[in-house]
Amino acid sequence: MEVMKLAGRLARFSPRLVRLAARLAGSPLRYMSGAPSESEMIVLNLPAAKLALLNDLNLVKQVLNDRDGTFPKSSDLELLLQPLIGRGVFGQPGGDAVKQVRRVYVRALSQVPDGVVDRIARQLTRQYLADWKQRGRPVPIPSELSRLTIDIVSQATLGTRFTPQQSQRFVDLFFEYHKRANPLVLLLAPRGLSKRRGLIKRIGLEEIGAQMRVLIGECFVDPLLDEASRARLSPFATALLESADLPNIAGTPLARDEARKTALVDEISVMLLAGHETSASVLSWLLWELAGQPDEQDSVGELLRAQETEAGGSLAAASALQESAQSRLSALIQESLRMYPPIAFLLRETQQDVVFRERAIPKGSYVVVSPWTVQRHRRLWQNPDRFDPTRWLGVEPPAERMAFIPFGQGPRVCPGKRFAELEMLAIMSELLLYHRFARARGRRPQPLGSLTSRPDRDFRLVAREIRES
Repeated sequence: MEVMKLAGRLARFSPRLVRLAARLAGSPLRYMSGAPSESEMIVLNLPAAKLALLNDLNLVKQVLNDRDGTFPKSSDLELLLQPLIGRGVFGQPGGDAVKQVRRVYVRALSQVPDGVVDRIARQLTRQYLADWKQRGRPVPIPSELSRLTIDIVSQATLGTRFTPQQSQRFVDLFFEYHKRANPLVLLLAPRGLSKRRGLIKRIGLEEIGAQMRVLIGECFVDPLLDEASRARLSPFATALLESADLPNIAGTPLARDEARKTALVDEISVMLLAGHETSASVLSWLLWELAGQPDEQDSVGELLRAQETEAGGSLAAASALQESAQSRLSALIQESLRMYPPIAFLLRETQQDVVFRERAIPKGSYVVVSPWTVQRHRRLWQNPDRFDPTRWLGVEPPAERMAFIPFGQGPRVCPGKRFAELEMLAIMSELLLYHRFARARGRRPQPLGSLTSRPDRDFRLVAREIRES
């Protein structure tokens, strides 16, 4: 705690000291083991506010299902994301505007058939596998899966995708953004909007966010502003252009066009980031775990190949094999979601005084629901720190509903949950069908824990192709 306080004091000064403060504070996840994964609630006195970490599932449900606006998203998250997504829905605390734009997302994603998601994900995964084979060297898994999942979500919802050079640039910039956007720096800093905006500027997020927004504008937004472009027919583009928010922007024609473009960049930024980061992070960790379990890879691969072989034979046998293979893949993905939830903590603020477990939590306090601690809690899970996919195959009693919340819960549950699940199943089916992964040399990755739980380094795996005789 003293280290955290020192980091907070340093963060008030120069850009160099802000970055030193971030290094001193470290990942928020370094504070999420031990008591946080054993207690029902922990209340900390930060320099400028209280912070309540909730593992009590009744309190978790109360906060996440909040429909009265008592626990909106923290304004600190809005500040951390604003250089990149502007006024995009993901960074907003709540309210009617958020509800309206979320409906746009739900409508857009509902227009993409499951079969289209599966087809695009499989085709692009095969293309990436071919590229990895051609390179002939260990694969930088996190960055490659980030590129792949960006390609999938943009192709499915916007009808186009980055060039390879653009996608690599985008992924590199986003990783740098992640490393700098440590929320602990804001949590430990003095309250006050102007001071916090100054901190964001000193961290250096504005320049990185601006570069990423330029890429998004060039590849995805400029075509939408061309009325003759077929890009306007894509599901997300159609939903955005029909949204009540965009056509009614006041001002001169030039100002309206610029404001319209900015609004489109904001929401497409959210779609790309939220749409790819969940899957890329979860699958990166899953491949890391599987690379240490060759028998598990072999077992799932045999099921997938048997399913492929039986596809032209008995319908009943093919159906049974498909169900078995899908169950095994789903168990792998569920366990990766449990151990490495892509959003490790959901940061809210209290808009009024509340009482949790007979403790007074004053207005203006931080409230944290952490999927990371809930999903590794000693009371809720058997051997919670062990990667064990069999827990999803009926070996253990099913977890309590609120004990597994990798996509959130309540009115702000991730609208892309179904898309992500289909995408991850398709990607893993293709990766494990005729390939096995092994770890290359290098230290074990750790969860970054800033904006998401993505690995803190671009670890490499050896992808070996196998062919049955």
